[in-house]
Parts: sequence; structure tokens; C-alpha cells
Amino acid sequence: MDVDKEVRQAVDTGKVVLGADKSIKAVKLGQAKLVILASNCEEAVRADLVRYAGLAGIHVYNYAGDSAALGLACGKPFFVSVMAVVDPGGSSILGIKGG
Repeated sequence: MDVDKEVRQAVDTGKVVLGADKSIKAVKLGQAKLVILASNCEEAVRADLVRYAGLAGIHVYNYAGDSAALGLACGKPFFVSVMAVVDPGGSSILGIKGG
């Protein structure tokens, strides 16, 4: 599965939340179905998200690229260290394995 393609498809056709604070909120509220963390995500943010996602039974995927690469995959002109997928839309991103 091409993760970058699925990320872009989810951004274009579904509903995603970008950024650490909003992603943590989506996980706490049980809205997120998947959390994607860039390789250079801050360790404190990573620990919080892994803990909250574990409590909620939400899969956390460790993206191989850094925040610049994840931002490009989202089609955004800025760095994205964390994103939460609320609605996958037409993508099959919820099927990604590993990480």
C-alpha cells in the first residue's frame, strides 16, 4: 500500500485533523480512527498520543518520513508532525499495517 497516496486521498475525500493539540483532542473524544506520527514528532507528544490511543483502542502508525514529508503527502505547504484520521473518505488508509 502506498501510504502517501492513501494519506492524500484521506485528506481530499475524508476528514482529518492536523496538529498535535487537535489530534490529541480527537483521540480523547473518541473521534479518531487512526493516528499517524511523523518520524521527528516530539517525544512528549508521541508518548501522550500513544497512551491516549492505547486507552481508546486506536491504531498509531509511525510514518517513515519526517514532518516535512508528511506535510507534502497531505498536500499542505507546512510541516505536519501528527495527523488523526476521523473519516477515511474514499481511501483505504485504515488498512495500513506496521508502525
